Amino acid sequence: MTLFEQRPIRPMLSTAGDPFDSEEYIFEPKWDGLRTILFLHNEKLEFQNRNLRDVTPWYPELQEVKDQIRAKSTIIDGEIVILTKKGLPSFHQLQPRFGITNLRKAQTLARSTPATFVPFDLLHLNGKDTTNLPLLQRKQMLKTIIHEGPYLLYSEHVTSKGKRFYKLAKAKGFEGVVAKHIDSTYTPGLRSTQWIKLKSTETLDCLVVGYTAGEGTRSPTFGSLVLAGYDDKGKLVHLGNVGGGFNNQELQLIKEKLVKLERKTPAIEGEVKSNSAIVWVKPTIVCEVEYGSMTDDRKLRFPRFQRLRTDLDPKTIQF
Repeated sequence: MTLFEQRPIRPMLSTAGDPFDSEEYIFEPKWDGLRTILFLHNEKLEFQNRNLRDVTPWYPELQEVKDQIRAKSTIIDGEIVILTKKGLPSFHQLQPRFGITNLRKAQTLARSTPATFVPFDLLHLNGKDTTNLPLLQRKQMLKTIIHEGPYLLYSEHVTSKGKRFYKLAKAKGFEGVVAKHIDSTYTPGLRSTQWIKLKSTETLDCLVVGYTAGEGTRSPTFGSLVLAGYDDKGKLVHLGNVGGGFNNQELQLIKEKLVKLERKTPAIEGEVKSNSAIVWVKPTIVCEVEYGSMTDDRKLRFPRFQRLRTDLDPKTIQF
């Protein structure tokens, strides 16, 4: 039984780590997009995301890819991205493509923000699974069947110089780097210690402009803090919500401060998306948060509370 008979397939995942050098690893850019497994069989091309959902209708333009793959049947792991004019992936531009199954609307979006499939691993080729082969051999085989074009971009890699490549990738604007052992096999669904996501975090001082109600053990305090900062025009802008990183003492202390600062209207303009009702507060509490990256529309990705910054003037909190 091949992987085609075992569909859907969960992708192999990575663990987290710090940048390093090693002759036993290759280093690839971390593409900020939709993790996707491609299936090509008998001229039929399909895409499945990591949640096992068929996302083929979302990206009609990617049907062109089957003419750029020299194989009768194959399964390829990769990422669907939207590339900017600088050739960088934009998760912000990709998000509006999620869940669009109406063909006419999907085709309209395909013309305005065309997607690209970035393959980086080969799981099956012409009737045979390749998952038990070492990584470097799989990648060599993958490159021989890929013909790059408008909708297909092979993910290149470097060997050994992980620290330098990480710095270059971050400087260029990539989210991070993934290190993979050259002899690693592919186990669907496994979070492997032989694949390591090298992704640093950054910190930012933010103003608290609101909070949501807590649930369960957090019901006496709060669920998340609504964050904002002043832009270069002096406008208070929503930066996202943070709900993790607090200890019990911090939860209690911050809640006591929040209830004394409640107000009826928000201090920021525009819509703030939230699954729970927001209680607005005066923007006088400053906190430091750790985050992975910032989206094009200036929202923090993966924010985590670090500490209160009572030493900072709220009026100086810019980003």
